[in-house]
Order: sequence, then structure tokens, then C-alpha cells
Amino acid sequence: MKEKMKDIYWLPSLVLFLIGGYDVLRGFMHTFLLTWSAANFAKFDMATTPQDQVFMLGVFGISNFLTGFIYLLISRKARELSPYVLIIIPLTYILGLVGIWSGNVHGQAAFDGKYFMLVYFAICIVTFIVFQFQKKTQAKL
Repeated sequence: MKEKMKDIYWLPSLVLFLIGGYDVLRGFMHTFLLTWSAANFAKFDMATTPQDQVFMLGVFGISNFLTGFIYLLISRKARELSPYVLIIIPLTYILGLVGIWSGNVHGQAAFDGKYFMLVYFAICIVTFIVFQFQKKTQAKL
């Protein structure tokens, strides 16, 4: 355990690995379980939702596969990048939302996935803060 305390990258790399697995799961749900996920998580009325909108949800699943596999790779092969990738994740979503809102588009849908994403972002931010604290503590030693 003392060895893990000296290695400040073990927690961020573990969290990034778990988030990578979660993103791969999200990719599977957004693509292979697309209509079920659209109806149960996104709360789409499948009788009235345009096929293009469902298709775009599936396309988002492809990007989930991509980010998931990249996170898994980084967590194992470039562990020292893990904390920085963790903080880039919520910052990128904020940037994306600002871009969407700048086009005067504001989502009104009630989808359950947003709660999972809030926890996802909180885990990323808390892990980055813990890493910064450990880094600062280690520098003092």
C-alpha cells in the first residue's frame, strides 16, 4: 500500500480505466442497443422521433467506443497523462455546451443519462483534485 501512496498516478489511471470501460459500455448501448436506449434512457417516443435523431444518438455511440478505447490505452500505456485526461473530459463538455448554446440551441428533453454524466464529471474532477493534492504533498517531501 505504501508503494501506491508514492505512485500518485495509480488513482487517476485506475479511474480513467474504469471510465474507459464505462464509455465502451455507453458505446455498446448507443449502437447495439440503440432503440432500447433511445426509449428508456433518452426518453424518445419511438413512434414520433425522426429516424435521423435516433441515428445521431447511434453516431454518438461510435465516439463513446473511440474515447473508451483511448482511455483504456492511456490508463495502461501512458499513466502519467491520466489525471490530465480526466480534467479535459468535463472541460471539453463545457466547451461543447457553450458552442451549442452560442447557436441558440437549448435542450428541453428529460433524459436519465444526464444524471450518470453528472456523476461521471464529478468523479473526473474529484480525482483530478486528489491528484493535485497528492502531487503538492509529494513535492514537499
